[in-house]
Amino acid sequence: MKLSYHWLAEYVEIPDAPKPLGLKLTMATAEIEGSEAHGNDTVFDIDNKSLTHRPDLWGHYGFAREVAAIYEKPLKPMALAVLDPASGPVYPVEVLAPADLCPRYNALVIDGIEVGPSPDWLVERLEAVGARSVNNIVDLTNYVLYEVGQPLHAFDRSKLQGAIGVRMATEAEAFEALDGGKHSLSSDMLVIADQEKVVALAGVMGGANSEVDSSTTAMVLESANFHPTSVRRTAAKLAIRTESSMRFEKGLDPVQTETGVRRFVELLKKICPQAKVVSALADHDRSSHETPLIETRYSWINRKLGTELPSAQIEGILTRLGFGVETQEDQLQVRVPSWRATGDIAIPEDLVEEVGRVFGYDNITPLAPLTPVEPVQPSALHTLILRLRQILSGSLRFSEVYNYAFVGEKLLQQCGLTSEGHLALANPLASDQNLMRTSLVPNMLKITAENLRFKKAFAIYEVDRIFQLEAKANTHFEHESFALCALLCDAAWKGGSDQAFYAIKGQAEHLLAQLNLAGELKVYPPAKADALSPWSHPGRTAEIFLGQTQIGQLTQLHPQIAENFGIKAGVGLLELDVSVLLTLPQAGYHFAGVQRYPTVPFDISLICPEKTLIADVEACIKASSPERVKQVKLFDIYRGDNLGADQKSLAFTTTFAAADHTLGPEEIEALQNGVIAALESQHYLVRKG
Repeated sequence: MKLSYHWLAEYVEIPDAPKPLGLKLTMATAEIEGSEAHGNDTVFDIDNKSLTHRPDLWGHYGFAREVAAIYEKPLKPMALAVLDPASGPVYPVEVLAPADLCPRYNALVIDGIEVGPSPDWLVERLEAVGARSVNNIVDLTNYVLYEVGQPLHAFDRSKLQGAIGVRMATEAEAFEALDGGKHSLSSDMLVIADQEKVVALAGVMGGANSEVDSSTTAMVLESANFHPTSVRRTAAKLAIRTESSMRFEKGLDPVQTETGVRRFVELLKKICPQAKVVSALADHDRSSHETPLIETRYSWINRKLGTELPSAQIEGILTRLGFGVETQEDQLQVRVPSWRATGDIAIPEDLVEEVGRVFGYDNITPLAPLTPVEPVQPSALHTLILRLRQILSGSLRFSEVYNYAFVGEKLLQQCGLTSEGHLALANPLASDQNLMRTSLVPNMLKITAENLRFKKAFAIYEVDRIFQLEAKANTHFEHESFALCALLCDAAWKGGSDQAFYAIKGQAEHLLAQLNLAGELKVYPPAKADALSPWSHPGRTAEIFLGQTQIGQLTQLHPQIAENFGIKAGVGLLELDVSVLLTLPQAGYHFAGVQRYPTVPFDISLICPEKTLIADVEACIKASSPERVKQVKLFDIYRGDNLGADQKSLAFTTTFAAADHTLGPEEIEALQNGVIAALESQHYLVRKG
């Protein structure tokens, strides 16, 4: 939108030159994008987006009101003609459209007009704001549009057949616009029509079949109010955008329809003195003239702004903007003017903004709010997840991955699962992401297959939510719990090798030791066959317990599942239930002095049944001398035909030490014999020699 400095000056005394005025308007009202000279005038270019909520600013008089409020100057009244009801019979108008589509419609008949060129002052004023001159009548309707913000339209009286009707178009009804464009209308478009044809698109453009031309001597002046959405849809569908449609789209004040007519008649006297109003004003008014009444307090406005403005100053700002103000001590009742009541001002906070912008936000000293700030205590879940990430990404050197929380039926089938037991999405992103995951493993296997194309060995993990059909305890939200999946993959682990299983087992032990949770860590084979996941290797799967609580499972990937994904590498998987880990207490820390005396290593190998748990063997060795056995570490597992199908050989390094002296040869021998005796008492075959 363009704004003329001289046009504003007709209604308010402006103490500033154009440039400082533009700066004040930018800070208080609407953004001035630039300005240019037009003869001896200065024209401002205003960003239309900053006027979207201010239909009153789509005319110069609305901006003049803002300038008067900013500079505390009186606003000169606009000269309006007085319409005589006895001028003649009203022109017949039938408003058939719903009241919300056409809240008000005015029509006035004017005779004795002489169509011709516009006077220089009118041409110059329109050219300043970017409008071309057509003829004196059309130019005058445009002048009122740019001054008042109310679109008008002039029909040639002789080209109208009978009464004007405001109605919905019929499907495929033909219409030729003033610009020569021919359109086929739809039944959702509001039109102005006489008894034979459509003569205008409501709020958008008039028709060529009723335009004012050099032969026109009588006219019907239209000034109406139309629903903004209806006008916008019509304009968009027909690809017609006009100055009128832009204003109607913002939601104009129905009161302005009569103002526009009276202003037009007043100006017509100057350029066409012989013209005469020959009808009373046809006024079909179905609008509500009730405007919002807002109650608030001066102290509340000051508190919101961070100011100490006197009550009189606040009242003065609101009054200059056109608000009606009634006060009683600290209380005030504010009546919103009709031109600000179309969706702009409705609540007390809106009044705060009005006072603040006119007073000047740059005049308000910025102060930080004095609000007590208490440190936020991190949740136990957040702390645990952060610790898991620190250990896995730090000392264990895993890479964290992020996957969608969704899976599809094809991916589930590759993992040996069905869609049963999965929550279905009502509006999935894609057909292969239509279910909520119940485990992190399927997506982890998918990206494992993808990453094997680029790397032969890697370690990845994910900590995130999984979702169950049934709600679980210890969860933040129904159906939701947190889980961890860690995965080791190495193309060197091929065939029947169990390296993947023991590698992931070692990483699991390190991770859980670092968490320092209460309870002895134990790893057992699954108690029930149905406890195995489809991707679990039947002979290389173990359940993980801390004390009596099961916290997860570790396994080597089942060969069939590996084949389904095309994974030609050994894969070890660790699954932990983070929601269960959250319920376990910390073990606390026990500090021991530095070992001052030498340690003595002792390697021992034994043969035992295949199903023997390594943890049981370690416990047996430690129990032989709890005070002297400092560490038991497995360093080799052997299976071979010479041992038998159900046998395996385990080799351990046992470390002896004393806290108060150096172990002597006899004491060392006794400790070694004690370990051997303890193992043999459990029917393990100790390999000697």
